[in-house]
Parts: sequence; C-alpha cells; structure tokens
Amino acid sequence: MNRNDNNMQNDFSIENVRRGVLLVMCKIGLVALVVVFLSFALNVTSRLNLSGQLFSIQVNTSQSKKSYGSKANGISNPHDPRFYNIILEEEALKFKPCQDINKTASVRHSKIKLSDRVNRTYNIGEEVVALVKLYDCYGNRKRTGGDHIRATLENKQLKASVPCVVTDNRNGTQTLVCEALWIGTATINVLLAYTRETVTSLYRIRTQGLATRHIFGMFKSRTYSKDINYSEVTTCHPNHTYFLYHENNTAFCNFTYINSGLPFYCGKPKDEHLLCHDWELVRTGDPFPELPITECEDILLKSGQRAFEQTLTVNIRNRNEDDRSSIKDEPSIPCSKYNRSLLWRSRETTGFFYNGEWKFRNCVGFKVSRYKKCLAHRRLYLFGDSTNRAWYSAFLQRFKCEPITEKWGVERWHKDSECYNKQIDFKAGWYPHAQPFNIGEAWDDVKYTITSISRRIDNIPRNERAIVVIHVFLHMAPYHHNVFTQKIENIRKSVETFLENNKHSVVMIKAPHTYVGTPAGGFRLSDYYGFVYSKILYEVFEGLHDKVVLLNNKDSTIAQHVEWNHPPGNIINIMIDQMLSYACDY
Repeated sequence: MNRNDNNMQNDFSIENVRRGVLLVMCKIGLVALVVVFLSFALNVTSRLNLSGQLFSIQVNTSQSKKSYGSKANGISNPHDPRFYNIILEEEALKFKPCQDINKTASVRHSKIKLSDRVNRTYNIGEEVVALVKLYDCYGNRKRTGGDHIRATLENKQLKASVPCVVTDNRNGTQTLVCEALWIGTATINVLLAYTRETVTSLYRIRTQGLATRHIFGMFKSRTYSKDINYSEVTTCHPNHTYFLYHENNTAFCNFTYINSGLPFYCGKPKDEHLLCHDWELVRTGDPFPELPITECEDILLKSGQRAFEQTLTVNIRNRNEDDRSSIKDEPSIPCSKYNRSLLWRSRETTGFFYNGEWKFRNCVGFKVSRYKKCLAHRRLYLFGDSTNRAWYSAFLQRFKCEPITEKWGVERWHKDSECYNKQIDFKAGWYPHAQPFNIGEAWDDVKYTITSISRRIDNIPRNERAIVVIHVFLHMAPYHHNVFTQKIENIRKSVETFLENNKHSVVMIKAPHTYVGTPAGGFRLSDYYGFVYSKILYEVFEGLHDKVVLLNNKDSTIAQHVEWNHPPGNIINIMIDQMLSYACDY
C-alpha cells in the first residue's frame, strides 16, 4: 500500500471520528469537547496532507506581492501550476478513477460569496473579490483542490464582460478577483469547466491510452498495373511505444527524419508488396480509440462545462460623482513600447468587452485606418493549425491581400497559402506544421504536413522585416503533453537563432484559446490542455520573454463563452488586432 493510500485511509478514519463526535454532540451537547477534538482532527488532517505533498496551501513570503491586487489570493510565480489554474499530472494521478459521480463538485450545491463588501457596491477600477466554496452532490464540502473553474463579470444589456482571475486555494475553495471596469450593474457568473475527477481522467487517458484520436496512414504501391494496385492503411502516432502496447506489435515505420526531425511513426504494412517508403496519404477521424475510463468518468466527460446555478450581482459607480466616464480609463502607452516580459508574468486581464467591442487594458490597440503604415514592405508568416489559417482568411478580406498561390479546392486546405498587397508591398502566408496534424476525415497527401515550424523559421531570409506568428495547440491535445513540449523545444531553438540574426523582425507566440466543445467531443480535444501548454510555453521560452511576444487569446474567448474550437469572426479579428498592436511601431 503506498503513502497516498495510507493518507486516504487515515482521512477516512478521521472523518468517521468527526461524524461520531457530532452524533455525541447531538445527544449530550458536549460542545466544548467537540470544539477541542475537531481542532485536533483538523490539525492531524493538515499534517497528513502535507506528508503526502498533496494540495496543501503553501505560503511563500517571498511571493507575497500579488500579481493582480493586494486583496487577491494571488499567485505571482508562473512556475506555480496555480498561476494557470491547473494541477499537474503527477498530482492528478494520485487520485483513483471516479466511481461515485455524486462525490464530484456540484454546480447546484456550490456557493459564491463576496469576500469584502456587504453592500455589493464598488467604485470603478476596484477589485470585486469573491470566494467559491465547492460542495458535492450530497451537500458535503469539497476539501481538496484541482477543480477547474472559470468566472466572468458581465452585463448583458451593456454587452460588457471581463474574465476574472481564479485562484485554487487547494482546500475546496477558490478565490475570484474581477476588476470593475464599467458603470452600472455587473453579475459574477461561474463555470465549472472541469471537476478534479475529470482532470484526473484527462491525464490518465493520455498516459494509458496515449491518444484520444487516431491518425491513419495509407501506403500505396508505386508499381502499378491495370489489374494490381496494392494499398494498406495503418495507425500512426508520435510515440513509438503506442505500437507495442496498443497494436501488439513492434513493426512500425519511423518517419521522424522526413517529419523534420519530430517523432512520428506508422504501423508497418503487413503486405509484402508494400514498404515504408510507400507512405502517401494521411487522415484523422473515425474510428476513435476506446478510452480507459470508468462509467462515472464517462458521464463527467460527456456532461461538458456547466454554469453554477448561483450568481452574484454588484453595483459599480464612479468614485467622483462629477466624473461622467462610463468605463475605466483606457491606456495611453503604445503596445510596441509595452514591456513584453510582462505578458508572460501577468494574470491580469488583457481586455474586456463593452458595447460588444473589445477594449485593450495593457496598451493602445491597433487602429485599422493605419494598417498601411504598419504592414508596408513587411512579410507575415502564420505557422500552425486551422485557427491560424482562419487568421490568413481574415487578412485576405481585411487588408486587400490577393491570393498568389493555388486556389483552395476545399474548406480544410492544408497546402502553403500566400497573398500579396502590391500597393504596400505586403505579403502574408499560412503554413501548416508537421505531424501530428489533424487532417480531417478526407485523405490528404503527406508531403503538405511534414515540414516543421522550426525548419520554416530557419528558411526565413535574414533581411526581411518579418512578423512571425507561431501557434501549436489543438492538434497536440489528443496526445500526452510531452508531444507538445517536444515541438515547442524544437521551435525555441530556431526562434533564438532567428532573433540573433534578424534585428528587423518580431516573433509572437499565439497562446491557446478556450472553448466549450468540438465536433469530435470536448473531452477528446479538451481546452484544459491550453492551460497546461501555457505553463510549458513559459518554461521553454525562459530567457526569451523580453524578446518574444506572448499573445493572450483566452481572455476574449472566456469573456464571450466561445462555444467551438474554431472561434467566431469577431474573436478572430480581436486576436489579429492584438497581434498587430504589438507588431506596429507608431
């Protein structure tokens, strides 16, 4: 029996003692005795949690300075998982798989309470601080951390909303800090995005099953005749151990070299007429892998993200009655002058919606009327998946960029695409990353998705005034997060070399966004991993935080409760404007 099992048994024993004492209290009213005993039991429980190094609250006096505000239970160290509102894999897997769904956090029973204001009235610019207490479906308090919640401050009539900073106190409570940014009423809405039990299953699925989606490779004989055409389909994966544990064989084709040095393998064809070099096509989709989950976990995964039944409404006013401003003062510093390293270390919101428009909080946003000055004689490289492809499509429409490459034959286009605005000598392009790449259900030629982002960066001419935007997210979500780490470490080396040799260019990381679900099921492409990846991005790019711009994409998607993994048009334009705000020096 391991230490965690002992802790769980000890906790269970203490809980039985508590219940016994409460029963005595009801019968004989020995209140003083109960108080003393419960204090002792709570102290023992705390020691047990500490000995197991599990979800205990740790106070570090060197980090007492809050990243968000003095009243917030803030986490200022980006190495701390709580900075990203996550728990790590090793913490999550200490818990056993969920068996009783009624013991998970309940959106009906959990409670929200203001921490600092009885009258619910705030001045504009102040922080609204609230405490969430999590209860299960039996009405019992949750005592551990790991539940992933999100919160917003909203006024639907004003079309105003802003994400709140959430801090998991690791004891069944979570602190919300929301900035009051407009005059009028505002409602705190809380979303239970993932229970702790769901998070445990998400990690375990990717350690035991190794994937939530399949990639298939088709091998076709290069010797054709009228009567004979050999072909075979096998499963592909970025981890070669997959074939040993899930395909029951060790025969696979190693395509790491042709995949720009990134690990990628496909099962070796069994047909003697086919060789590894006969790999021609690739696709993703049905059939999906079976997931190693319990019935309880299956229900949780399919239930998705759920809103708390309770909300809180507050009133926001001007501190000065003569002030007629309806929103918080906008910033005056241009984004090009903003300290880039702060983008990696801040938990504060980067913006908010008001009258349906996104207002930047850090610096002055991009002005569309000045796009010619910004983009003249420049080159934009959009490296990544379909969300960056959506950015490219927006550039075609917004900035008079005419396609100069092959016309798209299908919506899910996977070939390099470029456009050119001759008037201002501006060129933009979208370029897919290497495998694993979510092609879709239709077969596609492998040659379009085997060039890595790292290799593409290496090929950028040194004398260009380039804007490089890197995005790796959704296509990594079906796999263990080590696959993402490998890609980012590969990219980091090229970025460092590129910035040393090209002083006229800027490199940006398009960070993950949030969403409720995907057509493939939210649990198979969970947006929880966007928060996990954010921590990995910070750590891999340490030493370059003052040179590389981190583009926050979750604030606008949380504020608007974006439903699907492909953001709507207004969010795409907000993301593009944010990017251009840091790229434009005026």
